[in-house]
Parts: sequence; structure tokens; C-alpha cells
Amino acid sequence: MGLEETEKSTEVVLERMENTLNNLEQMSFDSINITDCLVTLLNNARELARVMNVGDPNQRDDAFEEISRILDKLLDTAFIVNNVSHELEKETVYQRESVESIRQIVDFLYLMNE
Repeated sequence: MGLEETEKSTEVVLERMENTLNNLEQMSFDSINITDCLVTLLNNARELARVMNVGDPNQRDDAFEEISRILDKLLDTAFIVNNVSHELEKETVYQRESVESIRQIVDFLYLMNE
């Protein structure tokens, strides 16, 4: 591999690494928003459980229906969290591969200077 090929390879690796870092940053932001949603849903469910414990029959029925909706939202959110986790894992692997590629390029450049 010549110097020109090394330069092109370096540009590709750095671009891939930058894209991966952007993806990781976005997924981190998404994870924060998702966990905020989970906390809110769980807090709402806790309040509704209290109503089910002390409320009149109509309030209990309404609380039960709302808890059922919250559980559906929690399940949907759990699937989203699962997908984000898998994407984070993939992006981490890309980062590791990028670091290895950069090591190879640096080693090559050192060999060329000797």
C-alpha cells in the first residue's frame, strides 16, 4: 500500500469513525429521553395504583384502564430500549474496528519513515 492509498484509507476510516461517534451521541440522547419516559410512566402507574387502593369503584375502574394503557406504553418503550441497545453494540464494534484500522495505518506510516 502506497502513501496515496494510505491517505485515502485514513480518510475513509476517520469518516466512518466520525459517523459512528455521531450515531453514538444521538443514541445516548435517545436513551436519556427513553429513560425519562419510563420514569414518568412508572410514576403515573404508582399514582394510579394508589387510587385503585383508596378510590371509589368508578375511580378504580378508570385507574385500572389507565394502568393497562401505561403497561402497553411500557412494553413499547422496552422494545425501543432493546433496539437502541443493539444499535449501541453495533456502533461500539464499528469504533473498535476503526481504532484497529487507525493502528494499522499508523504502523504503516512509521515503517515508511524508517
